[in-house]
Amino acid sequence: MSVLLDTGVLYAHHDADAEHHEAAKDTLTEVFRGEYGQPYVTDYIYDETVTLTRYRMGSFEEAKTVSDRILEMDAIRFVHVSPDVFEDAVSIFEKYDDQSLSFTDATTVAVMKKRGLDAVMSFDDDFDGVVDRLNPEIV
Repeated sequence: MSVLLDTGVLYAHHDADAEHHEAAKDTLTEVFRGEYGQPYVTDYIYDETVTLTRYRMGSFEEAKTVSDRILEMDAIRFVHVSPDVFEDAVSIFEKYDDQSLSFTDATTVAVMKKRGLDAVMSFDDDFDGVVDRLNPEIV
């Protein structure tokens, strides 16, 4: 099994005041124990997580901490969105215009399809009906 970690999970894990902090903390503990297989993060998710952390927490240091944590975790495989995956993401973004997928979400779907990843770990139900989603609130 394999799981792509979404921005909301990484952010909530870092911010103790975040609404989903406990669920993210518990779930990522399970992820890093190997209970969901190999975890992945894309460069787009990294960007979104670091940016969201800086914006919501109002601190470069908090953003740097979450950045370092993501980049230094040996368990995570880091995936860069390639030009062909980017093109697929554009098509996915347009195809699911009735969903509320962000473009970063579309890159997530494209990476999952290209690499054959099993599920996205996300609080975001916009993935439902597009790819398999593991909701940290109920796993």
